[in-house]
Amino acid sequence: MSKIKICVIVFAVLAILGAAVLTYAEPAKVGQVIYITRSKACGCSAEKVKVADKVVSQVFTGPRQALVKRIDYDTDRQAAVPYIGEFRLIQLPALLLLDSQGHLLWSAIGNLEPKQVVQKLNQLGG
Repeated sequence: MSKIKICVIVFAVLAILGAAVLTYAEPAKVGQVIYITRSKACGCSAEKVKVADKVVSQVFTGPRQALVKRIDYDTDRQAAVPYIGEFRLIQLPALLLLDSQGHLLWSAIGNLEPKQVVQKLNQLGG
């Protein structure tokens, strides 16, 4: 067999094995939760914030509480701006579920539904 044929066969086997490894990779897990809220919201925004604050307080209890980093846009804008820019947030409140490297796994913007948040946390191992 020629060296070229051997190289092609070896490359094909490695490609197949690489695809198999990628197929069995562990799914991403929640490593951190960023909750950006507003303490000085008014009107209908204030109502959304109030509901979202309640959802976050109810869902993130016990061990889950350690996952959450709460940022108030109105009092700590400097901490919120990097997330707003990176994830292109155009509305608050925002709940961001991130993996351990800071990649976005899921987000809820504006209206937070407790069942949906719990379902995603369970699905993503948070």
